[in-house]
Order: sequence, then structure tokens, then C-alpha cells
Amino acid sequence: MEEKTFQETRVQIGLLKSRGLTIKNKRYAKWLIRDVNYYNLINGYKEPFLKSGTAYEQYLPGTTLEEIYALYEFDRKLRIITLEYILEIEKSAKSLIVCCFSKAHGHKNYLRLENFDTQGRNKYHQVCDLLSSLYKKISLNIDKDPSISHYVDGKNYIPLWVLVNSISMGDISKFYSNMKQKEREDVARRLKWGIRENQLASCLFFLATIRNRCAHDERLYSYASHTNLCSNRYFSYFRISSATNNYFAVMTAFRMLLGNKRYTAYQSQIEGLFDELSRRLTTIPAGKIRNMMGMPNNWRRLGSLT
Repeated sequence: MEEKTFQETRVQIGLLKSRGLTIKNKRYAKWLIRDVNYYNLINGYKEPFLKSGTAYEQYLPGTTLEEIYALYEFDRKLRIITLEYILEIEKSAKSLIVCCFSKAHGHKNYLRLENFDTQGRNKYHQVCDLLSSLYKKISLNIDKDPSISHYVDGKNYIPLWVLVNSISMGDISKFYSNMKQKEREDVARRLKWGIRENQLASCLFFLATIRNRCAHDERLYSYASHTNLCSNRYFSYFRISSATNNYFAVMTAFRMLLGNKRYTAYQSQIEGLFDELSRRLTTIPAGKIRNMMGMPNNWRRLGSLT
């Protein structure tokens, strides 16, 4: 079995060399490919280093395995940083949604159709789907979550502030978007001054898809979400004419939702990642990676905008 693994790795290295990739240390290359996984490392991060317009896949002259690994490491750290701030936003949003909804309807009336915005057939369908999803979450967690089983056995209901710990960011974004408008506005006002309720709904939907990407350890830097972030004044400043779904949209969502100090801390971490990447790249500039992330050349100005 070990011999087969060794042969496969050797063949993979030979294939990379035949395509023009520089292998400085074969022993290190074997270890790296086995440790990270060939598909995750090469197929996931080779794109910026490939020649364009060739019939067969060829690397830019001088490209090394270490450069591909540097991009892999950049993306891994990017996911960690991004997830940290998404979780912070998720926690705040959940807390405020529970507070504002419970203030208006009580903490055990979240399964009642009349407590949501059901104006129009489409909204009615959305609320029905939401309630169905919440019932399923309760059913799945009755025997798994002691806090839920405690309320089911003792009081025959589950407070929203208990259930919210068992639902995803995608679920809470749907919950928020189907709340009555006045309550949505209350949440938005408490979360961040100046953000409108429809913008908050868009941010939560969009960041939920990014959260899933980070949590499943999938490539992030060049990822385009299936959900767009809504148009906003930051996009207008950078002359982004419509809603978009790349990593710069993540940065914009953070700017919309985080306080100034927290956004400054986040931006500083991103700058540090690019500084590190720049030192480790020789074949391509770090600016090429920024372009693939949808970041304009003057992206740092985002932090100074109000």
C-alpha cells in the first residue's frame, strides 16, 4: 500500500514538472502533496500561475510549488480571519433578532404565521417554508440538545432564545427577512447606525454562504457566491455599478456591519496577509490575486469611508 502511494506521488510530481512547474526539493514536494492533498493544493490554486492561450496546461516560467503552497496558505488564513468576523456578526444579529421579535410577540410565539410579514403570495410561501424549517429543527434537536429537551419536557414549548442556538446563519437570515418591517428596522437600527433593514437582510443572506464556504474549508479567495450583496454606497464609491458576489463584497458587508474599530482590526489582518503573500511570490504579483478577489487598487480606502 505504501509503495502504491509513493508511486502515485512520484507520477504527480513528474506531471507537474512536465507542465513547467519548478520542483526545488522532491522530498519536500512529496511530503507537501501527501499532507495537503494533490487535488486541494494543485487543482485548487494553480490557476493564477498558468499560461493563458495554450492548448495544453503550462505554468508560467519560474513558477514553483512553494508559490502555489503560499497561495494555499494565504487562502487558509483568509478563511480563518473571515469566519471569525462572520461569527461575531452572526452572534450579534441572532441576539438582536430574538430580542426584537420577542419584545413584539413574546418568546414562544415564533411558530405563528400571523407574527410574520405575509403580505402577498410569495411572502406567504416564504413564511410557511420558514415555519416548516423551524419545526424540523426542533424535531431534530429534541433528543440531541439538553436545553431544548428540558423545555419540551417541562413546559411543552421552546423559547426562541433557546432554539436560536440550534439554527444556522442561513436560517436566522430567513427568519429576519420574514419578520414584520417595523421589527426588521428595529434590529437594523440596534445593530449598526445607518444600515437599512433591506441591506441587513442582504448582508446576512450573503455572509451565510461565505460562512458555509469557510466552515467546509473550501477555496475562498476566488469564490463567487450564488448570492449577491446588494448595491450600496461603498460599491458606488468604488464605481461598482451593481450587486456583486466576490471577496470584496465580503469586505464591504463587514464595513456595513462592523464597528469602526473592529473593521480596522480586520483590514489590518488582511493587509498582513497580502504582505506575507507578496514576500513569497516571485512569478506573479500579489495584485493579480487581489484582482481575482474583486478588490480595486484603492481598496484600503474602504476603511476610511463612513
